[in-house]
Amino acid sequence: NWFGEAGSHEDVVRNWLDRGPKLIVVTHGSEGAVGYSKQHRVTVMPETVKVVDTVGAGDTFNAGILASLYEQGLLTKAAISSLSEGAIREALALGAKAAAVTVSRAGANPPWRHEIG
Repeated sequence: NWFGEAGSHEDVVRNWLDRGPKLIVVTHGSEGAVGYSKQHRVTVMPETVKVVDTVGAGDTFNAGILASLYEQGLLTKAAISSLSEGAIREALALGAKAAAVTVSRAGANPPWRHEIG
């Protein structure tokens, strides 16, 4: 893996969670993304779109996660420490939806909020 740690993604993530992060997201492109907390493991699959350009997809995905957490009133240290499975799923889903729009058009051209519902 990229970080030079032995073990599966799951092993590495669990090790990192033990060191303090409250939410870790691992993306797998067209294979979806997984959000991990100490209590939950949530998988979200991407929307199927015709891919035009992947530039900006990761940034847009992360922005969608942050936007969702903000909209849910969960973008605080205390809230991040105790995210529910549903909150993580909602955040990953918005990230995936936003990234799907970005990759469906040329350039690093993320969607406006009204474009993703």
